[in-house]
Amino acid sequence: MFRTGTIMWTALFVLATLTAGPAIAEGEAESESLLDALASGTPSIDARLRYEHAEADDQDESDALTIRTRLGYTTAPYHGVSATVEFEDVSSLTDDDYNQAGLNPEGAGKTVIADVEGTELNQAYLDLTCPVTGVKARAGRQRIILGNARFIGNVGWRQNEQTYDAVRIDTPEMLDSLKLTYAYLDSVRRIFGQDNGSEPEGAAGNAATYDSDSHLVNMAITPCDHLTATAYAYLLDFGPGAVGEANSSDTYGINCAMGHTFDNGVKSGLQLEYARQADNDGTTAGVDYDADYIMADLSTGLKGIGLGVGYEQLGSDNGSQFRTPLATGHKYNGWADVFLTAPAEGLQDTYAYINLKCPKDFMPTIKIVYHDFESDEGGISYGDEIDVVATKKCNDRLTLIAKYANYQADDGADNPRASDVERISVQAGLTF
Repeated sequence: MFRTGTIMWTALFVLATLTAGPAIAEGEAESESLLDALASGTPSIDARLRYEHAEADDQDESDALTIRTRLGYTTAPYHGVSATVEFEDVSSLTDDDYNQAGLNPEGAGKTVIADVEGTELNQAYLDLTCPVTGVKARAGRQRIILGNARFIGNVGWRQNEQTYDAVRIDTPEMLDSLKLTYAYLDSVRRIFGQDNGSEPEGAAGNAATYDSDSHLVNMAITPCDHLTATAYAYLLDFGPGAVGEANSSDTYGINCAMGHTFDNGVKSGLQLEYARQADNDGTTAGVDYDADYIMADLSTGLKGIGLGVGYEQLGSDNGSQFRTPLATGHKYNGWADVFLTAPAEGLQDTYAYINLKCPKDFMPTIKIVYHDFESDEGGISYGDEIDVVATKKCNDRLTLIAKYANYQADDGADNPRASDVERISVQAGLTF
């Protein structure tokens, strides 16, 4: 089902030992037999239809009408163990000649829309829970999102999500406020798909897979209702393959999220984050850097209106930028996807946003964001961007989203992101 290294098998054996014995989730009945567990499980269906238009100055336009379908099944628990399997298919409903991240010859010369067609096993894992300590373990191919997904995510915006062949351990709350997460990544199944993504592993930016010998540690503490602090260490090793190796690094950081609602109904929030990243033994020879990540976001709101400002820096050192190869990158630095990776000169993103929620239930929630992009080194002005998204959650099953992004590049011979980019997308998501 997926390749598993010695460390992963060792971890799985330890987890099985720790969680041996009956472990039943709260309110969930233990199955009397394996057949009963298989028969009384829960199916899941998720379908997402999307039209996306993309154009850039130096490329032809791309138009994609795709549907992403996921079919899954989770068994009932049997002796404390449950299993989940999920398949995923991404198909084009019209011509498939849009640029699928350089993986289809028909899309050559067109703007990238990174929704690559294909069918694959998206998730397949076992869940175990220790009846004594409450420690939870998951082993197999799985979705992993840590914190705000700035460093570890599933790239959920794209039709084919990113999943991991991994072992993950989560503790329950300790001392009433402390939670720990550890994960070992044996392989990264990237958004370009296992059918059509390029091979060999990690050799190109659109590689299907990163081989991995990576460790993730995340510790969150909530000392009061108004503050959560998270410390993390992400030790990534993606060899072999030049691109995978170049993205191998050690990152240590801390995030503090604060929020308060005043007596007059005004809500305020502040999020601060700092991380330090350096190359490690798995990094390609010649990539030698030590760069900073800084983020600050201040927000306030009353009833249907929210305002916020923020700043994010992905530093640069010795000609190499701060790297986020496992991030849900679309969530950050503009929805035109110009800065999914920061330039070698680094990135400073100064932004402001407004959230509008109409009191009428039939109206969507609207968010408008303005970005100003500059380099961390070299004094380069990259450009600015306007983003708008309208979201309507019709009910528990149906969600509609319309999104627009317009990046306007600044003139300058030294600008590595000198092409204007515009994206428009409309999607409907249905979940059962």
